[in-house]
Amino acid sequence: MKYAEEAKKIVELVGGEGNINSLVHCATRLRFELKDDGKAKKEELNKLKYVLQVVVSGGQYQVVIGPAVNDYYNAILSVANLGGKSEEKEGSGKKVKLTDRIMKVISGAFSPLIPLLAGAGMVKALLTVFTQFGLMQSDDPTYLILSAAGNAAFYFLPVFLGITLAKQFGGNAYVGGGIGAALLDPNFTGLLAVEGGVDFMGIGITPIDYSSTRDIKTYRGKSGKNLEDMGTGEKFLKKIVKKELQLFLNPMLSLMIMVPFTVMIFGPFGTVLGDKVSAAVMWLFGFNRILAGIVLGAAYPFLTLLGLHWGFTPITLQNLTNYGGDMVEGVCVCAVFAEIGIAIGAYLKGKKHSRIREVAGPTILTAVFAGVTEPILYGIIMNYKRLLAVVAIASGIGGAINGALHVTCDAFVFHNIFSLAMGAYSPFLPYLLGISVALVSGAVMTYFWGITP
Repeated sequence: MKYAEEAKKIVELVGGEGNINSLVHCATRLRFELKDDGKAKKEELNKLKYVLQVVVSGGQYQVVIGPAVNDYYNAILSVANLGGKSEEKEGSGKKVKLTDRIMKVISGAFSPLIPLLAGAGMVKALLTVFTQFGLMQSDDPTYLILSAAGNAAFYFLPVFLGITLAKQFGGNAYVGGGIGAALLDPNFTGLLAVEGGVDFMGIGITPIDYSSTRDIKTYRGKSGKNLEDMGTGEKFLKKIVKKELQLFLNPMLSLMIMVPFTVMIFGPFGTVLGDKVSAAVMWLFGFNRILAGIVLGAAYPFLTLLGLHWGFTPITLQNLTNYGGDMVEGVCVCAVFAEIGIAIGAYLKGKKHSRIREVAGPTILTAVFAGVTEPILYGIIMNYKRLLAVVAIASGIGGAINGALHVTCDAFVFHNIFSLAMGAYSPFLPYLLGISVALVSGAVMTYFWGITP
């Protein structure tokens, strides 16, 4: 199998199969949870040609691969027996900080879904272009079918998140999906129209519309280790229910317990928390849009370096649902184009056949066409200290422009040339100005100052 030897080497250098509690991946990274990070050989991993960088962040040991990460992930699964290993494997003895646990829950919930959400977002953006140019009407059967393809991922997001969360917490993924599906069932959604409030066994509840939004159950991890151990309730049930009855009794009790808990506790708590975080971001923009643009734009590349940028995903989805557009990604997109500018500047600065040109050329293409900038961050920026300042300045300048001019990202998309062409941002001309300034300033500063002989 392709990548089999590389996969074996990675497994060996993270401490062997026995040192791996779990493995997931996002768009560019293999995200290991190890029993003992000290057994991993970070320096040797960094020396591998197919590894861009190793980052220890958010309770995870992240091996940055790049666009081929899915191939490496599948290769590792084929050479190492990792099946059934949960994110919080009992008896590992490894203590994880609450903040790391929270970030791991958010990242672990959304990271596997990012390709689906990005693809669906691009479909929605493409349909917007079709209708704007009169190529298709919103009541055409073709439009409706494609619209279903783009909307389904967001409408049924509670189901998908139920699956990813259940896997993290060591529960049955299909039961987790069932918990999410219950929130979309007409019997539950019909309660939204009931006036005067509803109750469950005498306890007052506030029904929430979970369709077309992010599932608030993501924030279950904020309640600490005890809730994580619950998962879908199965870990506890396996201890008290006889094995002969577990096949049907465990899923039945999980659904009967966790769906009401989600409706009464996790959902409302997460909704309030998510609204507060989103409101805080909105407040920052309301206080000073230029300052908000500078702060978020300059910080985004460093959050990406640490693998924490997916933490914005719930906020983005919240803003898309509540406001129809997201100011956060409307600003942070400038960081992507600032990094592209740095790669262009590095390519122009490098001599013919030099290593920096060999690195910069492909990374420009990856960033422009896929919106994946980790190869630029780890392959170029991290190798020149001045470029850390360059990326912050260029991203901050672009962010300030987009913030000041009220630029929003109106669909969940990867920031690449296709989303630009499909009009996923508005207003378009201010957006184009912001990313252009970020790109040009990144290229110019890199060429004349960022890279020294």
